[in-house]
Amino acid sequence: MFVQISILLLATIGAVSSQTCKFSKNAVKANWKIQNGALQIQYQNNRITNNQWTAIGFGPGMSNLNVIVFMVQNGQVTTRTGRATGYGPPTFDNQNNVNVQMANHSGSTLNALVSVPLNFNGMNVQNCQTWNFVQSGPINNGQMGVHTSRPDQVNNVCASQCR
Repeated sequence: MFVQISILLLATIGAVSSQTCKFSKNAVKANWKIQNGALQIQYQNNRITNNQWTAIGFGPGMSNLNVIVFMVQNGQVTTRTGRATGYGPPTFDNQNNVNVQMANHSGSTLNALVSVPLNFNGMNVQNCQTWNFVQSGPINNGQMGVHTSRPDQVNNVCASQCR
């Protein structure tokens, strides 16, 4: 019986410690946690220049995706939230659904610390789901262009376990 309990305990500890609470690939690094009743995300992209955008999307595919978009224009960072309903730019929320604690751009590096409500545009971001990280895309005449590479998907992100 002691062996069974030990194995169960070790399996449980292993499952908890392997939880995905960060992402790093190419230019994008991010980590997240639930804090003060919101999902807090620390985001960095070290290959973003003026008139480009980068983003995080929540959901399995482009047809139903809640997004946080970071845009760099005239050396300033703008953060917008919205929804992608297909291939093309998202429809931005009339009122941003993000609290920006910090966002800056220097050289080719964007750094941001943001939080969104746990019920983000009707989606409970604590639930296990797919997250998508977009490395970059152009901004032409103030409009978002198509991302320049396929978004990186991270399946089964369970933000509720990141504290």
